Amino acid sequence: MTPEALERVVETVRGVVDDHLEDRDVFAWRFTLPVDTEDPVHIVLESQWRVDHPDAEPGDRRTYEIALSLVGAQRDLSAPGLAALERRLMLETAGGITGPEIPRTIRTQRRDTFDFETERESL
Repeated sequence: MTPEALERVVETVRGVVDDHLEDRDVFAWRFTLPVDTEDPVHIVLESQWRVDHPDAEPGDRRTYEIALSLVGAQRDLSAPGLAALERRLMLETAGGITGPEIPRTIRTQRRDTFDFETERESL
């Protein structure tokens, strides 16, 4: 995706997550990183884009990971709730809202705790 499309997607993700977490006791943060061109995720998404745009070159498009970490009690991050968040993120980041169709994958997982020291050391 282009830098402009990435900005729109990040804003969309931020809004969807804020709306979903309203009135819940959940600690959340997000970061965005470019994905290495040798990463299998990038290869799959680039291939999908090329199939959808057979006569175009990627130009300045890149693959990015937008990682969300949500830490909270199971009642606030239930499996059905996370599935609903996942579906809404897929819908809201679809072509009509963010511009041309953007190949993407979305998956959610629940965490019970977060240890800043452990996580910082593992990076």
